[in-house]
Amino acid sequence: MLVTMAVMGAIAVIALPQYSRYVAKARQPDAQGQLMAIRQAQEIYKLQYGTYTTATGGLSGWQNTVGKYTFAITAATATTFGASATGNIDGDATLDVWTIDQDSTLLNTTNDVIN
Repeated sequence: MLVTMAVMGAIAVIALPQYSRYVAKARQPDAQGQLMAIRQAQEIYKLQYGTYTTATGGLSGWQNTVGKYTFAITAATATTFGASATGNIDGDATLDVWTIDQDSTLLNTTNDVIN
């Protein structure tokens, strides 16, 4: 019985961190999907008004939070914009940070899954 418990404990020590990383990685598409939706909303806004906006109320489908992420427009001019998603997806001190711009450049500037 002790051997069985020792084996189960060893498996748990190995498997739990892997499972936690898997769950955290599964949360990252929340940020990616919403940032792509923000980009589309910015393009619609620009077609209507000739410029990008920082006023989130003017963007169709704007959501301030999705899952564990909070979203913000970080900058906007007539020709450029930036948006970010920030979330603590695994419960540690590091935040997962994603950004997107007018060219659909989607970057994971701080990856909470590997940090």
